[in-house]
Amino acid sequence: MASSPEDIEAKRTQGMKHKDEGNTHFKAERFQEALREYYNALLHLRGLNADAMSTAIPTNPEDMKEEEVTEPSKDLSVIQTNMAACHVRLNRPTRAIECAQEALKANPFNKKAKFRLVQGYVREGSLIKAAKLLDELEKDSPKDTAFAAERRNIAAKEAEAEKKQRKELAGMFDRANK
Repeated sequence: MASSPEDIEAKRTQGMKHKDEGNTHFKAERFQEALREYYNALLHLRGLNADAMSTAIPTNPEDMKEEEVTEPSKDLSVIQTNMAACHVRLNRPTRAIECAQEALKANPFNKKAKFRLVQGYVREGSLIKAAKLLDELEKDSPKDTAFAAERRNIAAKEAEAEKKQRKELAGMFDRANK
């Protein structure tokens, strides 16, 4: 049975209240509480986009135009992006990546979701993926300080990995000479 427009609006309103509450917790650095509120927001908002018109929208993000992204999809994308930010702060890169990818499924034009994906990749150690995506983001905003900070994080992780590799290789050659 289809929901009435009033039911849909009530669910959306309740979902957005949870999102706003999550934002309040996030700003106060209560990330676990923020995640709980964002999850509740998703419970209210999922399915609101499942109308007859959404089946006409291309499912391949590369075929989609930005104006074809529905408001419910944008809402879901923002919430998933916020969840990814929480997971980045809680040092859960795998979950951050998952949430960012879900956000991009809902709205492939969400630049903040792409940035959260970069952050997840950096923390996971997938530096090549992170750098490639960051290159794409920097085309539109080359002077963004957050992008520059992640670029420094990538360089630091690469230097750390190189140092570790040199140490391991040095030990290997030391053993061979004995």
